[in-house]
Amino acid sequence: MSQQLRHCWFAYVVLVLNMQDLIVYRKTKRQLQNQHEQVPCYFIFGDSFSANGNDNGLDTFKSNYLPYGIDFLDGPTGRFSNGKIMVDIIVEKIGMKDYIRPYRIVGTNRQMLKGVNYASSGAILQSEIAGSKVNSISLGQQLKYHKKIVRRISKILGSKNMTKQYLQRCLYSVEIGSNDVFNNYIPNNDGSDPTPRQSPDRFAQYLVDHFFFTHLLNLHNSGAKKVVVFGLPSLGCSPSAIRMYGNGSNQDEHKCISVINKDIQLYNSKLRTMVFNLNNYTKNAQFTYIETSQAYQGFKNIGKTCCETDLDGMCYSMGKSCNNRKDYFYWDGYRPTEAANIILANIAYNASVPSHAYPFNIHHLISNTTSHRS
Repeated sequence: MSQQLRHCWFAYVVLVLNMQDLIVYRKTKRQLQNQHEQVPCYFIFGDSFSANGNDNGLDTFKSNYLPYGIDFLDGPTGRFSNGKIMVDIIVEKIGMKDYIRPYRIVGTNRQMLKGVNYASSGAILQSEIAGSKVNSISLGQQLKYHKKIVRRISKILGSKNMTKQYLQRCLYSVEIGSNDVFNNYIPNNDGSDPTPRQSPDRFAQYLVDHFFFTHLLNLHNSGAKKVVVFGLPSLGCSPSAIRMYGNGSNQDEHKCISVINKDIQLYNSKLRTMVFNLNNYTKNAQFTYIETSQAYQGFKNIGKTCCETDLDGMCYSMGKSCNNRKDYFYWDGYRPTEAANIILANIAYNASVPSHAYPFNIHHLISNTTSHRS
């Protein structure tokens, strides 16, 4: 084949691929626009599992480069995945027409009234040590940003009463704690299982009682009535955990670090109890807990990354990535692929058993107009 023909063939292939991307884009946009919005707005708090751009420009972990976003319509935006993240898929399920914009670039009144994503990579519950390693936006700081947004919404709507009525119809999700819990471990040089810096039980109770409970009360006082609290994933199965602690003997059939997963279950059980207590402590509020720790079951590759990663578990810029991304649960060292995020979002929205959604799933949460009392 001549060089001219090769150039023509290459141009044709690029044109076909671009047309396919355009068809997928228009189909997805049409699906979003044709759905009925089940809530007027969605506010998102969390760490890199929910982040979609707030870290761009900060001195912290960022994902605004390829291969991140390789399957996302807008390319690499700051989402820590190959495509959609869990909250994007939840947005689709609740019928919203556009994905929620990050706080640092939310612009028009219309965008703000639809909700804001405050999540940041490396975010932690313990706000007093935020920034000790990375310049992330802690949950406490995210809540301060939210209060600013609430004041701006109040000016847009014109009255505090209208703002209160509007915000209590919105959906809120809080997904955080992985960085706090994972940083509680010290690697052992002899290859044995990691050693907790503090007793896992006491540390989990400390995080929940002194930080999580208080932060959620502050969120409730800002007008939130329908709040989703996500449990932590099985961090012991993450490729980065296996890389750091994989020489130990305390592993399960997936080579996951079972001592970490055991502590995750301990922490999640306290979150579940916290949700029960919040529903009985707050007035006219509905908190619900979503369990995600077993969502990795069914994937062919669990403890392996889909992209080539550095020692921090981040994809190398322009590095290689796997072709069979639907077979992988983990995209990089810690975060899920789009395929895994679809499973996680389905659990959150549709789960019907108390072990996955307590006291109810998101669909029930946003359709229920009465306060929950157990």
